[in-house]
Amino acid sequence: MKVNKKLLPIKGHFFLFNAGTAPLVPYLSTYARQLGFTSATVGLIYTVLPIFGLIAKPLFGVIADRFRIQKLIFILFQIVTIVSFSAIYFIPGSSPSALVELDCGDGVTVLRSCMQDGVMDHCKATSLANLDSNMTASCDMDCDMSSANMWQTVCEHWHIPEYCYEYTNGESLRYSVVLANATEKDGCVHIVASNVALDGYEFIPRCRKSHAVLNDSCSLSCEQLPTFTEDVVAKMTCVDEVLNYQVCNVSGTDWKTIQNYQCQAVCDLGNSAPWRLMEICESWGADVTKSCAARTVSGKALPTNLSFVGTVALSTTLTEGSCMFTQLKHITMPDGSIHYPNCVSKPQYQKEIELFHPICKIICDNSVLNELLEAGSESSNGESQYTTEFWLFFAMMIISWIGQAVVVTFADAICFNVLGDRVDQYGKQRLWGSVGWGIFSLTTGALIDLMSDGAYKNYAIAFILMFVFMCGDVIVSCFVKNESTKISMNILADVGTLLSSLPTFVFILWTIGVGLCTGLLWQFLFWHLEDIAGLTCDGADYIKTLQGLVSAIQTFLGEIPFMFVSGYILKKVGHTNMMSLVLFAFGVRFILYSFLTNAWLVLPIEMFQGITFGMFYPTMTSYANIVAPPGAETTVQGLVGAIFEGVGVSLGSFIGGHMYRVLDGWSTFRWFGVGALVLGLIHAAAQWLLKDKIQQIAITQGYASVMKYEKPQDAVHMLDD
Repeated sequence: MKVNKKLLPIKGHFFLFNAGTAPLVPYLSTYARQLGFTSATVGLIYTVLPIFGLIAKPLFGVIADRFRIQKLIFILFQIVTIVSFSAIYFIPGSSPSALVELDCGDGVTVLRSCMQDGVMDHCKATSLANLDSNMTASCDMDCDMSSANMWQTVCEHWHIPEYCYEYTNGESLRYSVVLANATEKDGCVHIVASNVALDGYEFIPRCRKSHAVLNDSCSLSCEQLPTFTEDVVAKMTCVDEVLNYQVCNVSGTDWKTIQNYQCQAVCDLGNSAPWRLMEICESWGADVTKSCAARTVSGKALPTNLSFVGTVALSTTLTEGSCMFTQLKHITMPDGSIHYPNCVSKPQYQKEIELFHPICKIICDNSVLNELLEAGSESSNGESQYTTEFWLFFAMMIISWIGQAVVVTFADAICFNVLGDRVDQYGKQRLWGSVGWGIFSLTTGALIDLMSDGAYKNYAIAFILMFVFMCGDVIVSCFVKNESTKISMNILADVGTLLSSLPTFVFILWTIGVGLCTGLLWQFLFWHLEDIAGLTCDGADYIKTLQGLVSAIQTFLGEIPFMFVSGYILKKVGHTNMMSLVLFAFGVRFILYSFLTNAWLVLPIEMFQGITFGMFYPTMTSYANIVAPPGAETTVQGLVGAIFEGVGVSLGSFIGGHMYRVLDGWSTFRWFGVGALVLGLIHAAAQWLLKDKIQQIAITQGYASVMKYEKPQDAVHMLDD
């Protein structure tokens, strides 16, 4: 065994570049969600990004070939990728996007979240309901309190009087009262009130035993009791849960004669006005009156929002159709006071009512509860997410995507240049990229969970690993030897001539077809696995582990072995036959997905990754290198990569996403699978009809005899013998 030192730098680049992007690229969509962006917004980003790759790859390929600065641009865009990825880490998160409605059920306040279309995830809700009854979640909440009726519930039942019953100094409560009878005891007289009238409404003056001594000083004016003057103080008390007045040091009255006396009462609530008035309004049931209406100190308006920390009883979670409900156990105000949000759905004094249904922004420290609330919010939230944070994130994603696209394209072109006529050895160089990706995509996921606390994930380790490996890649890439001496005098004309050939046109259509399948696979395989796992309520317990195993099998049992022997297989099978085989493999793979009911059975299917990517990528890049005019290799590689990603993958993501929404994962993969089989048959038939044309083009165009191959038949063999 002899080490080829000339190939070590390009191997090192593939390993380090993929080891640097693996800790971040797979997790950027979930990182965006943690920043506060909805899945619809993230989906829009990933639909637009390939278009920039479509433009950047051929554009910089032409510049590099024209001015022969491949290596300079190659290293420059590695640095651009590092800077843009690092900048993403410093983008601040947006405000919580989840919204919830407060509802009243059985006298307690509950959180209500509903899907506009679809059914709330029953399994996730069940997982919360099965938790211990003592398990709670802490939620930061900010509620819209624009309705006075909402404030009335807060004042009456939540017992937060400082927002509701403020009186100015010297203000008194005035009402009419009917005195039923009186008894003397301990030198004082206790007068029972049988009825009161406040602001035109009559009430029975109930009170609570816990407030036996109210200590509110009142003056009573009764025509039948001339001995009552303004100097006589009547203390409001509570006896047998009925309002009483305690009067002391008053003589000259036959108290036994008091029977249904009509009086006017003026009560001074003193410094404790909010609490005293709240007690009166609640006990009498007098919230319909003007005196008990929610208000603050004279001249000040009620707040339009109420912020607090809500404690949610997770075990009370339940779903009904498209809605989820969970009980708000108690709330903690900014001043540290704890209140219990009781409520009544229909006050007795109102015939036509406005139910207590404020909308609140919410974010909780329980990830499952957050996911359920966010699902309902994304289904119904019409607010724009195009904030400053969004545009910063989008801009950095575009720059990083362009950087990666250019680096990948140039790396392939430089690798083929270093290999010379040993094109069949490309897969053995590229597999080191799969090694780096496979190791560090899994390792980073474990480290993120290890270094995080609860639902909020700490992605710092992902950015650190990216920075370290990408900087190492820049250093190693400086040692890559790019010995190209070929130059095309008219690159665009040469490429235009190439594109005008029928076999190349078929090759481009094949690239788009494979891109369509790849776009569906990249964006929606994990979605489909989660749907399958969701068929059983314990599926969520293992889904992330399963997805990690899927990535491992795709890389180590699929891509790496096939890339290692790709040169040998291409020699035996031929490029055009392998192109058809890739489409057939996608068809079988997708149809197998469409029949899955057990998510674990996906693992053996992932062996197809060896053909659908492990053989596809070497086939695409080596074929593009073979047919490229001398001096335009980077341009052609960029063009082919742009067509695959910018057209194929982008369309696959768009079409797949639409079908996934309208149909489901099973039907989407089945239709894509049938389509891939049909495309495979059409491609095989087209290549059989064009076989003579391919051989003639390989000889008459002269690419092989001019610069690449000493014998034209070698080129014919490389294209397809």
